[in-house]
Amino acid sequence: MKNKNGKKLNVLLTIKKIGINGEGIGYYKKKITFVKGALPDEVIVCEIVEETPKYIIGKLVKVKEPSPHRVEIKREYAESGAYGLAHVSYEKQLEYKRTILLDAFDKYYRLPKPDKLVLKTLASPVTEGYRNKNQFPLAVRNGRVIAGLYREGSNDLVEINEDLALHENGNKITNLAKRLLGKYKVEISTNKKNYGVKYIATRTSFYNGDVQVTFVANTDKIKNMDKVVNELKRERIVKSIILNITNDKDHLVMGTESVTLYGSDYIVEKIGDIKYELSAKSFFQLNPPATRKLYDKVVEFAALKETDVVLDAFCGVGTIGQYVSRNCKEVYGVDIIPAAIKDANDNVKLNNLTNCTYVAGDANKIVPRWKKKGINFDVAIVDPPRVGLGPLAKNLLAVDAKKIVYVSCNPSTLARDLKVLTRKYKIRRIQPVDMFPGTAAVEAVVELIRK
Repeated sequence: MKNKNGKKLNVLLTIKKIGINGEGIGYYKKKITFVKGALPDEVIVCEIVEETPKYIIGKLVKVKEPSPHRVEIKREYAESGAYGLAHVSYEKQLEYKRTILLDAFDKYYRLPKPDKLVLKTLASPVTEGYRNKNQFPLAVRNGRVIAGLYREGSNDLVEINEDLALHENGNKITNLAKRLLGKYKVEISTNKKNYGVKYIATRTSFYNGDVQVTFVANTDKIKNMDKVVNELKRERIVKSIILNITNDKDHLVMGTESVTLYGSDYIVEKIGDIKYELSAKSFFQLNPPATRKLYDKVVEFAALKETDVVLDAFCGVGTIGQYVSRNCKEVYGVDIIPAAIKDANDNVKLNNLTNCTYVAGDANKIVPRWKKKGINFDVAIVDPPRVGLGPLAKNLLAVDAKKIVYVSCNPSTLARDLKVLTRKYKIRRIQPVDMFPGTAAVEAVVELIRK
C-alpha cells in the first residue's frame, strides 16, 4: 500500500504475540496486524501490503529492537518462507508451539484449565537433518539444473543446495541427481515448457541410510534418463530409483503411476522394533527420531492391556497400530487409500504380526460394520489428516471405547473435534510434540477417557 504521497506505507509496530502460523501479531490503528518473521516483544518497521476491514498484512522491513530469542538463519530459508520459526532459538520455539496450540483452543474450543491440561512441548531429538523426505521443484537457470523451494507467494525458485532439515544422504543424492540431469541434458519441465522432469524427491531410511530417489515427470518418455540412472545407482546408498508420472490437472506433486527404474520398489524404516516398507508414495512421519517419541507417548496414553481390542482409524501404512500391537490383543485398522492398506498388510508380514487386520474404505462405514459383527473396541487411536476427523468424530461416540488417543497435526481441527468428543469423553492431558523444528507446525497427542 502507498500513502497519500504515493510512497510505500511503512509503520512502526510493537509485536505483542505469536500467531497460529508463526507470524508476529501487533496492532496498527487498533487493527490486528500480521507480520511474518517478527517476534513477540520486538519493535519493528513493516510495510503495509494489505488491509481489510478485519486485519492488516505487513511485510517486515527492519527490526529496530530485536528479541533476545532471535537467531540468524540462511537467506534461502527466509526467502522461501518454508521454515517460519527458524529465526527463533529452539527452546523458545517449543514455548511458541505450546502457545499456538493454546490459542487454537482459545479460538475454537475453550478448554477447562488449559495450563494444566496442555503439557510442555516434547522436543525433537534432533533439530537439523531430521527430515527423511523432501521433494524439490526443478528449474534451469544459466544453463544449470537447480532445485529448491519457491519464494513465498511466487513461482520464483530459491535455489537450495543444502536443506538443513533434510538428512545428509538426501542432500547428497539430490545434488548428484540434479547435476546428472544437467550433464545428460534431460528435459526439465518449466513454466514455459510443460514437458519433462518437474521434481526430485528423496526418502532416506534413518534405520540403515538407504535412499530412494523419485523423479516426478509428466511423461514416461524421458530421453537420457537411463544414463542418469546408470550413474546414480553407483552410489552405494541408492537402493531404489523411481519414475513417477504426474497429471498436471490434479495439481498434485505425485501421480498415481510409478515405474521402478532401478532396485527395489521400497526402502525399509524402523521405529522401535517395528520395520516398515515404504514405497515412493507411502505416507510416513517425516521425522523418524521424533516419531519414536510420539509413538511412545501414544503407548503411554493408551495404557493398553493384553486383552484390549484397538481401533486404528486413518491407519495409513499401519505405523501406529503395529507399534502398539504387541501391547494388546487385536488391532483393526482402516484407511480410505487402498495403496496404504496394501503397504500395511505387507508390513504385517514383514514383522510377523498375527493380530492386525486392515481394511480399505471409509471409516464411517467400516467401523459401524465391525460393531455390528460384535467387535467391541476398548481403545480407539485416531491419526487424521489436517482436515481432522470430520463425520467420524460423531461416529466415535457410538464406538463407545473406554479411551480415545487422538494424534493431531492441526491444532484448529483438533480443537473442533474435541468439542464433539467431549460430549462423552473427558480430556485427561494433551501433549504437544515438535516434529518439525524451525517451523510453526506442532503435533499433539490427546488422551480422552470415557465419562
